[in-house]
Amino acid sequence: MADGVDLAFEDSAFTQAGDRIVRDYLTAGTRAVGGATRQLEKRLEDATRAGVPGKLWRAWQSTAYPKDGPAKNPAGTVWLRGGARTRGAFQFWTRPGAVKGKSGQFLAIPTAAAGNRGRGRDLTPGEWEQRTGVRLRFVYRRGRASLLVADRGTVQTARGTYTAFKPLTGKRQAADARRGFSRREATAIIFVLLPMVKHRNSVAVEPIINASDGELAALFFREVAALRGGRA
Repeated sequence: MADGVDLAFEDSAFTQAGDRIVRDYLTAGTRAVGGATRQLEKRLEDATRAGVPGKLWRAWQSTAYPKDGPAKNPAGTVWLRGGARTRGAFQFWTRPGAVKGKSGQFLAIPTAAAGNRGRGRDLTPGEWEQRTGVRLRFVYRRGRASLLVADRGTVQTARGTYTAFKPLTGKRQAADARRGFSRREATAIIFVLLPMVKHRNSVAVEPIINASDGELAALFFREVAALRGGRA
């Protein structure tokens, strides 16, 4: 008959081991959320850069909290940095449809000659006239976009660089004469008038976001395995 064997367990050792496991899993969750958040931002940037001209892709930003360590509820956020213009531009490229003027009016698209847009949005023709004191002239073009132009001004500096339209006033002409400089009058296109602007879904955001759910789970188990020495 075999002798009895007494087994002794230290409760503190079990508690410490359990605490380590819990901390490892909570830390793995934090790192997985941070990694998935950064991956989502990168994929949204890549999709936006591929489908949208310009630098709108740079508006994507992300953050995760906490950066590292155990946490019960780690969180990650991806958002668009910028104001109403940025959000409007992104909606334009992610939702099919058409932008039309109010009450059947034209959409007035400012050119570089219109100058600083200000207030986070484009100037209207009325605002431009009020700011410059110059009346805009309507130019109809059959089969093409109509225009609003400004006469008797300049869009070119003495150095030959182009800038916003400036009225060629008597004061400016007198100052030029004193310097022996002759400035040439120009008619500048200030606004291009369009009946509507069609847009399409160039960036499919929802599938990219949905794919990140599976990536989060995969990253979590990868982080657990790394923290547990290769044993998930």
